[in-house]
Amino acid sequence: MDLLRFLKRPNKDDLFDKFPDGVLIVSLEGKIIDANFKALDMLNASKFEITGQFFSVYFEGGSNLLNKIVYQKKPLISKVKVKNDESDRYFEISATRDTNNQKVYVTLRDVSHNYKMQNMVNGQYEIAKNIIDEKNNYLVNISGEILSSLATIDGFSKALSDGVGGVLIDKQMKYINIINKNARELTYDLEKLFTIFRLESNLYQFDYRNFDLVNLLNSIVKQYEPYFIRKKMFFEYNFSSLASRSCFLDQSVLEYVIKSILDIFLINSQVGKITLSAGNPPLAFLERQEFDGKNSQDPNFYVLFEMKASELFFDEEELQSIFDPYSCANKNKRPISTKLSFVLAKKFIRQFKGDIWVYSKPSFGTMISFVVPVDRK
Repeated sequence: MDLLRFLKRPNKDDLFDKFPDGVLIVSLEGKIIDANFKALDMLNASKFEITGQFFSVYFEGGSNLLNKIVYQKKPLISKVKVKNDESDRYFEISATRDTNNQKVYVTLRDVSHNYKMQNMVNGQYEIAKNIIDEKNNYLVNISGEILSSLATIDGFSKALSDGVGGVLIDKQMKYINIINKNARELTYDLEKLFTIFRLESNLYQFDYRNFDLVNLLNSIVKQYEPYFIRKKMFFEYNFSSLASRSCFLDQSVLEYVIKSILDIFLINSQVGKITLSAGNPPLAFLERQEFDGKNSQDPNFYVLFEMKASELFFDEEELQSIFDPYSCANKNKRPISTKLSFVLAKKFIRQFKGDIWVYSKPSFGTMISFVVPVDRK
């Protein structure tokens, strides 16, 4: 309802006290001229007490607050002084200026309970956030000690299996190899977990610079081809359309993301074909997808990576929580590193202002696609 027009109607005095909200009429100098019964009740004051008082006597912010409300054309909340009430009170205030009559019409609504509840929720959130930040900082700070201890276990168990401590019988060799394997896998998992903590604590330092993307991809292919050959899996790659492509990203992070996805395929697949392709996305893809770094429709500003494992399948339940770092849904008993790798890939790609998608069907396999802007803006 337009308060200004309503108050200009005939018999304004009869209607003034029928508003469900408190109403004040204030002069342009900031003095209260009139108040309806609801406003008097809210402020616990008589008309005699309130008339002629400055708005600032009751409302924190005074005339500056009113001017702001009128200018922004939206209500604001102010702390209010109510006679004989020591508790904190908060009113939502709306205001309309009538320049011709040199008046400001003000409506009041008591939101003390909701405002206090919101402040309490915000306060609880800040407390919880501080605890989480302190926990993450602590874990990041001790990560070196934990990983160092695991490296010692890994190193000594490997040395024993190599015969440094003498010839081992078959049973001893079996147990040493189990220790060595578990130490390596736990180190791999914890490194990813500590990286998540570092990102959540804003302690991760990114190093953005120009580099050749094709050279990076060729280097990754050389490193991973032997692993797939050893498992007798087909490994195909195609990024010929990129030719030589300069990127402005953190090269080590992009390399980490691609290798982590290839690790997911290696760890969770025993047969089948693995493919890695990279190129500029089709225009139709850009028109369909939205992501933070999308500021041009020119495909040359972006690189789309598509990585597929033909025999790997994630069911619907897994896909729903695949990027949630603390989800416990893992009925297929996949390695912890698989979940952590997806989480880190999402966090890093979002840091690059890109996005990532996972598609999985039994007859198709699993496709992981992600797009990143590659030019400095």
